[in-house]
Amino acid sequence: MNLHTLRIFTNVAKLGSITEAAKLLHISQPAVTIQIRKLEREIGVKLIEGKGRGIQLTYEGEFLYEQGLRLFHLEEQIDDKFKSFLEKKENIKIASSYISTNYILPPIIAGYKSKNPNIDMYVSLGNVQSVERHVLDYKVDFGFVVQSNIGHEDLSFEKILDIPFWFVVHPAHPLANKKVSIFELSEHDFIYRERGSSTLDLMEAIFYTHNCPLPRFGLQIEGVLESIKVVEAGYGMAIAPACSVKEKLLQGSIARVFVNQVEISQSLFCCTRKVDKVKHPFIQYLKMNLGNLEI
Repeated sequence: MNLHTLRIFTNVAKLGSITEAAKLLHISQPAVTIQIRKLEREIGVKLIEGKGRGIQLTYEGEFLYEQGLRLFHLEEQIDDKFKSFLEKKENIKIASSYISTNYILPPIIAGYKSKNPNIDMYVSLGNVQSVERHVLDYKVDFGFVVQSNIGHEDLSFEKILDIPFWFVVHPAHPLANKKVSIFELSEHDFIYRERGSSTLDLMEAIFYTHNCPLPRFGLQIEGVLESIKVVEAGYGMAIAPACSVKEKLLQGSIARVFVNQVEISQSLFCCTRKVDKVKHPFIQYLKMNLGNLEI
């Protein structure tokens, strides 16, 4: 497959327009169309269909677009690596979910930067699905996610540590500091996380495992900190990692709900592409310094 032709197709798919792709690539619209048709003949399937003034990708077109994006992100990564070799400077790009970004990585990053001041580090924040997608698409070197199960089949997941999760409420809540059955939780308003959040997956799994109805839907909000703030303000119940609520529990602004025979935890995983065989030094440093973390 001709990479020049694939690049043209990828830009058409990304912009949703042959006209806009032609402008970006500084070539004529007919030239773009010819290259697309050439690519379709080469691989034997139709990739693009007309849709008004724009274009519509076929199923095969969507697949090729996704693979093209990965390929050209990898190309950028290779260019960046060799540029860093020449400049004697390295950069690390990490994607991380909220919990690891806010409660686990900061002291590790600080220590690593102190020992390696010439390394530039970039950390992007997202939910589990977006972190996995960034790793798959070569936008980052590796990612950190907190979840219960192994994720995407094209990624390798290395367990780093377990993180306990607690049910929390306002101190004035009727279940504050009480030990109850999981069925009692179902009768109270709950703060749900967004779809794609591993915390939502965890909450649903707990109730399903115990053949218990899901708790009443109170509201949905994105973010661990945001859900804790709603609880702190006096509404509902949330499930949150222990490391995110310990300080507020000591301050007395929130309280725990203890559930009979239910111990909840999720694991922090480092996710890398299966094709990447060499472990990054940062990951080795993280594993060596886990003992210094208070989780």
